[in-house]
Amino acid sequence: MSAIPPHVDLTSLVRQALDQPDAEVASSRVEPLAHVPGTPSTGALRRVSGTTTCGRSWSLFVKSIHSVRHWPNLHLLPEEARAGFVAVFPWRIEADVYSSGMALPAGLRMPRLFLLDDLGDDRLDLWLEDVRTVAAEWDLARYAAAARALGRLAGLHPAPGPGTGPGLRVYVTNRVRGGVLPVLRDPAVWRHPLIAAHADPLLRMDLDTLGHRIPDLLETLDGLPHTMAHGDASPQNLLVPVSCPDEFVAIDWGWQEPVPVGFDLGQLLVGLAHEGRTEPGELPAVHRTIQEAYALGLADQGMPDDGLVTGYVTSMVLRSAFTAIPVERLGEPVTPELTELFRKRVGLARFLADLGLAR
Repeated sequence: MSAIPPHVDLTSLVRQALDQPDAEVASSRVEPLAHVPGTPSTGALRRVSGTTTCGRSWSLFVKSIHSVRHWPNLHLLPEEARAGFVAVFPWRIEADVYSSGMALPAGLRMPRLFLLDDLGDDRLDLWLEDVRTVAAEWDLARYAAAARALGRLAGLHPAPGPGTGPGLRVYVTNRVRGGVLPVLRDPAVWRHPLIAAHADPLLRMDLDTLGHRIPDLLETLDGLPHTMAHGDASPQNLLVPVSCPDEFVAIDWGWQEPVPVGFDLGQLLVGLAHEGRTEPGELPAVHRTIQEAYALGLADQGMPDDGLVTGYVTSMVLRSAFTAIPVERLGEPVTPELTELFRKRVGLARFLADLGLAR
């Protein structure tokens, strides 16, 4: 959608964003924003900005979300799995979280939600604060601050009992066991130059071993302490605002159901690595740092760290070890950039497989 819908009261939204009750809109423009089509419930992103009659600049961020029955890639799932996927995928999570008034710890907040626009047909527009961010380097200090905030979040919201919600099982069934594991078990994949140049001889066997352990790994998680969590706490979803660079603005929430303690640390570790922005040799230090900081965050809320290491590592292995190598890109032309991405992602797979086998 390239225009502002006529039913949207833009003046009211601008007044909220600026905290200026008498502001009048002088100009506006809509800028579509490119995004990587990862989450199947995300439709489009755009920035709506302009000036007031007093010459003050304003900006709003609009995110369109929808039921995954509108997902353009739904046809890629096996036909027998589509209806179930549509039925269980929690596409409204962000809208519900931003509207919930959930208690958050110091150092962590959500973007302001100015309008939840129901477009009908299981489609929503979220009109949000456009968070201006600093060019923050994710060094160990920033990883530690984020992990401690996530530990505090978990400690604020312990689940009433053990038992993981259905989201992780659905993901493992569809994405891992039904999707990537059969590909990883094809010997030809490991002969592809993008993988063969970087994978050690044992990586294929180690991932296969972990694949056979999936039922036991899921059962192990069920017996651990559980909490509520962000659900997709990658660095990309923890914005560092210019207005307060010591806090994080948490966006793109996911998996609002009981998850094993430490669950959020998995995405915190692998988020930048998925984009090829983390060297494999940097992963051990990040791993140690965030684990220790998260335990401190739990302690800040009076929660013990029982099961933390197992919850963190096991859920991360299930969610990220088998998808670390981007096998879906093997058909692309081999470029220096793609070769470099595979080098780093194969290194990520090796690191995660080692963690998983050590449990």
